[in-house]
Amino acid sequence: MNRLSVLIARWQGLGGWRRYGAALLLGVLLAGAQAPLYLWPLGLLALVAIFLLSEGSHGRQVFFTLYAFAYGYFVAGLYWIGIAFFVDAERFAILLPLPVLGLPLLLALFPAGGAWLGRLAGGRSMAWRYLLLPCGWLIGEWLRSFVLTGFPWNLVGYVWAGWPATMQTAAWIGAHGLGLATMLACGGLALTIAPQVSRRLRLAALALPFGFAVLLGAGALRVWQAPFESMPGIQLRLVQPSVAQTLKWRDDLRQKHLQAHIALSLQPSAVPPTHIVWPETAIPYLLDEETALRDALSRLAPSGGALITGAPRRSFDQNRSLVLYNSIFALGPDGALASQYDKIHLVPFGEYLPFRNLLRPLGLDALAVGSIDFSPGAGASSMAIPGLPPARALVCYEAIFPAEIAASGPPARWLLNLTNDAWFGRSSGPYQHLAAARFRAIEQGLPLVRAANNGISAIVDPYGRIIASLGLDAVGVVDGALPAPLEQATLYARLGDWPALVFAGLLILFAGVVNRRLINH
Repeated sequence: MNRLSVLIARWQGLGGWRRYGAALLLGVLLAGAQAPLYLWPLGLLALVAIFLLSEGSHGRQVFFTLYAFAYGYFVAGLYWIGIAFFVDAERFAILLPLPVLGLPLLLALFPAGGAWLGRLAGGRSMAWRYLLLPCGWLIGEWLRSFVLTGFPWNLVGYVWAGWPATMQTAAWIGAHGLGLATMLACGGLALTIAPQVSRRLRLAALALPFGFAVLLGAGALRVWQAPFESMPGIQLRLVQPSVAQTLKWRDDLRQKHLQAHIALSLQPSAVPPTHIVWPETAIPYLLDEETALRDALSRLAPSGGALITGAPRRSFDQNRSLVLYNSIFALGPDGALASQYDKIHLVPFGEYLPFRNLLRPLGLDALAVGSIDFSPGAGASSMAIPGLPPARALVCYEAIFPAEIAASGPPARWLLNLTNDAWFGRSSGPYQHLAAARFRAIEQGLPLVRAANNGISAIVDPYGRIIASLGLDAVGVVDGALPAPLEQATLYARLGDWPALVFAGLLILFAGVVNRRLINH
């Protein structure tokens, strides 16, 4: 045996807690490949290593190895959620282990369980096991996007957010498909160096990384040939005030925060803006009910344009009970609200308390918005804003859901994302949020306009390229034209995740049938 084979044999021979500790550290390395570090070489190395480590496992040990890997990945990649618990540390800091250590316990079940079941379908064939582990991972990750309201944060495909050429693959197969292609390529590399593999199989396994390289080349050609085009007559100003979350809702500071938005909106610019965009809940008042406030703010709206802003909204149901919404409004220069959008996909524990009747007696009521939950809007429909083509509005983390971008009404020609990431301070969270939103632009072939309270505000073209932006916690504005959408819908916009899911599912089913017949014979 050569030296590499000896090292791999020792690696696969790790037992007990050493094995699970090694798998957990590999997950941490993969998290380092996500924004903002983008240590993708280490991430790819971690994927190759977990293939080899899982191959040295048997029975339930395989599942726990994969589970430790996924758990380390989520703990390291989602640590920033715990920072929100320090906004009101006196009440909530004691609960820090729940999001930082508890949530990953649940999230890890999806990819680890899927990868384990996929690998089981491979039976005694090493080649099938290496091939089906990524397929199972994909299906588990896809389920993570929907089960228990879904949380598809830090998909494996997002490790390429720092490489626009590789990101282009999302226009064809989406972020889920890019993650599958990445893991298949790493599985192929692992198979080429695995011990006790025939020369013929090693050569065949090289087809997987070679195919991924072809995809990368096609993506590079796509973005290299793409011109920078903008919609004529539209000039945007995105306002980023960077209001600290600990101060945002203080009654004595609401007017000051509002004045900060106004002052930034009125800053001189080389090209006068046609539309001004404020972030999520920028107005701490009920804009649709306060005529005097609308009249005052309408002076900011350029002629023929609008002031686009986030603000809470309320209504009353048939029982005269209060209903709250997290909304986006378009305010015209005449003081009238031209359009509105109510957020549909709400954040559990942030905007509403799940199982309120059970959890409220435990003192968890205030984790959400208090005694009254936000309610979801009626449905996703394109937003009509004066002087702009139809927009698909997205509030906060609605931008992380690949399958929820489609909307009723006239086809959207751009994506509007208002968010407030100040909850998470100077952490990886805001960078990862922007990375996910950029993938939505590529998948749909639509430009993205993103106004964030504390950053990162950005104008992104339909190829995921950042045209203009303002960094985390900076105070200022982003001025720029609205990029033009692609003339034709992308393959992903037409077919969604189904091609990748059908491919993975059929491959697992086929392998299961073949291996069952081999066992019977």
